Amino acid sequence: ITEAPVYASLERSSLMAKQSRRVFLARIAAGGAAVGILQTLGCGGGGDSFTCNDNVDQAARGTRTALQYVDTAADPNKKCIDCVLFTGNATACGTCSAVPGPIHPSGSCTAFAPKPA
Repeated sequence: ITEAPVYASLERSSLMAKQSRRVFLARIAAGGAAVGILQTLGCGGGGDSFTCNDNVDQAARGTRTALQYVDTAADPNKKCIDCVLFTGNATACGTCSAVPGPIHPSGSCTAFAPKPA
């Protein structure tokens, strides 16, 4: 009769160990996924870690707003670097003949005109 409580105790201990192992493995899997996501977000997709909205006066801001200029193009096929109106390179702010102020090479606006192929 004294053996029954021992087995019950062992079964509970075994069940707790299995649950702890499951929790541990689930946390490891979730942690690995989180690390992967954070690495992807941290890389920035292209290294464009600069902004081109500094030193823009109020009149220029109005024109930029009217032309819907943004530093990051929603359509990757319509980046400023690929526009005939943009002058500059891919690693720094450039200029545009339609949008006043510094222009991000990965930016875009409604005046986009593709460079000839």
